[in-house]
Amino acid sequence: MTKISTRKPSSTTKKATATAASRRGSSKTKTTAASTRASTSSKPSASGQKAPVRGSASTGKSAKKPTLASTSKLAALTPSPQPTGTLPIPAASTPAAAAVQRELASRVLSRRRLMPFIQRMNPKYLAGWVHDDICRRLERFSEAVAEGKSPRLMLLMPPRHGKSEIASKNFPAWHLGRYPDHEFIACSYNLSLAMGFSRKVKQLIDDPAYQSVFTDTRLDPNNSSTEEWGVHNHRGGYVAAGIGGPITGKGAHVLVIDDPVKNAEEADSADGREKTWEWYLSTAYSRLAPGGGVLVIQTWWHDDDLAGRLQNMMKLGGDEDHIDQFEVVKYPALAEQDEWLDTATDEIVRIDTGKMAQDVLRKAMVSAKVMAFPEEAREAAARAMLSGTDPTNLRWLRNAGDALHPARYDVAKLLRIKAQNNGGRWWAALYQQNPVPDDGAYFTREQFRRAQPPRVKDANVYIAFDFAISEKKQNDYTVGSVGLQDTNDMLHIAEVLRFKSGDAFFIVESILNLVVRWYSPSLILGFEDGQIYRAIEALLKKRMKERQLYPSIEVLKPITDKMARARPLQGRMQQGMVSFNDSGDWYDVVRQEMLRFPAGVHDDCVDSLAWMTQLAIGRAAPLKPRAQRIPSWKDKLKVGGAAASHMAA
Repeated sequence: MTKISTRKPSSTTKKATATAASRRGSSKTKTTAASTRASTSSKPSASGQKAPVRGSASTGKSAKKPTLASTSKLAALTPSPQPTGTLPIPAASTPAAAAVQRELASRVLSRRRLMPFIQRMNPKYLAGWVHDDICRRLERFSEAVAEGKSPRLMLLMPPRHGKSEIASKNFPAWHLGRYPDHEFIACSYNLSLAMGFSRKVKQLIDDPAYQSVFTDTRLDPNNSSTEEWGVHNHRGGYVAAGIGGPITGKGAHVLVIDDPVKNAEEADSADGREKTWEWYLSTAYSRLAPGGGVLVIQTWWHDDDLAGRLQNMMKLGGDEDHIDQFEVVKYPALAEQDEWLDTATDEIVRIDTGKMAQDVLRKAMVSAKVMAFPEEAREAAARAMLSGTDPTNLRWLRNAGDALHPARYDVAKLLRIKAQNNGGRWWAALYQQNPVPDDGAYFTREQFRRAQPPRVKDANVYIAFDFAISEKKQNDYTVGSVGLQDTNDMLHIAEVLRFKSGDAFFIVESILNLVVRWYSPSLILGFEDGQIYRAIEALLKKRMKERQLYPSIEVLKPITDKMARARPLQGRMQQGMVSFNDSGDWYDVVRQEMLRFPAGVHDDCVDSLAWMTQLAIGRAAPLKPRAQRIPSWKDKLKVGGAAASHMAA
């Protein structure tokens, strides 16, 4: 937490001041020459509370924003404060002198720390712990950019909780005040939103309250359009751009991407996600200056959106020295576990304590270690200790179930939003920063069941393929699925074949090998009527003739809406009429993909299973075989097909 300390003047200083005052004699105006010494520390106390500071934003008293006239008077009364001034502030002899001292302290503090700067520019700004946390991380990000360390920071936060106000409006102005030679490129899902952020940054820099803090940062009058503007007498500047738009010829010490996804339709569009990714790699990323930083701020819409892909690269890239390693910070609207801040690593620690007996909890709460915490944190500290975590070096943030910023969205409001979303995908994605609910959304965890499939001769057999041939780096899989419809109309997923290949011959052979393994006179082979099937159709028929395999082929009418295509499969699973092979080693991959549908990175297994289910629609289940009747003694008396008398012998 931020603390301010001021050093009192020594006795020697007091004597010198008194002597100087006596020499001025009859002068009615007394000028006090002072500069401030403000020391700050990001290390919070065990209680996690801010120390009250006279004249600072943390007192809760909102000071009036200084006008141009007032700042001019202050400039006349006092010399310009230096960023690293160490002279003490003398005791104020008049209210006017006290006001001057407070103003000087505010200037120095605003130059050094982002949150005091925000509250100086907007005294009504209502900050919570989450905003202090974001500001602290942005301060560290700013310093890393200045040192050429190529920082990467990703902030995932619910809508309307103040992320853009801090990161896209105030942070650029504050950073340019400290480093006026740096260049910013700020991007959003469209140019209009990015230009709105640009206007706000320009307004802040033009504000007299800003200019009294950062005396060397001014807008260039010859380069001040909203889309692109510069810093007067410096090389720094700001460029606003929309995702997908051109920014060639520009450079960036800081690349800010705020809300790259416009809406749910765009989030669910595979083409849209691919275009955003290609733009990031080819256009935006190439603009970075050596040692420049990337800042991504968004709500996490989809497993495969920009935030999702960057995180997947970190997991799967394998080369930490060359793959960008982002500091990823997630702020769920409602805490799912107790949340603490590790003061040593600056990481948010989430402790899942589960249910604990109240009598055990009460005993733990009276320990000396727990009593050292503020009253509101003691129960959480006791739970942490009972779960095996020592909270001594942790600072409590909130309990499980607490709201992220209750002053704006309290628990009741958030629960109302959750109820409107039925606690489903959009609540999990937008508010909890988990684009896929843990229990699934389209398909749910309890719908999955496993059993041994029936014999092929006792079932209808369906095989369907979903093709993926692409030259893109992250092309999808080609997937074939086998379904057996038993006499009770249960659809058994007997096998799922999943591979990546652009070789047409390999794909055709894989199809026919699957047909051989599950051949039956009832077998139906299904393909979507698309470009890929038409490209391999001739080769497929040629190889079928050569291998003397002649299954019935059904060409399926394309359905572009993936969710609509999967409705029959979803309906069957909801009714408990789908079962998965209990010995399939592919089961975990398929299940995970289905639970993440439609927000997952891949959906090829779902597509293949959906086509296979389409094949079974309208087809009757096979008849149950008639049980063979054991002949009775009457059957033995039948002669020539007619019943004989017992006297026939």
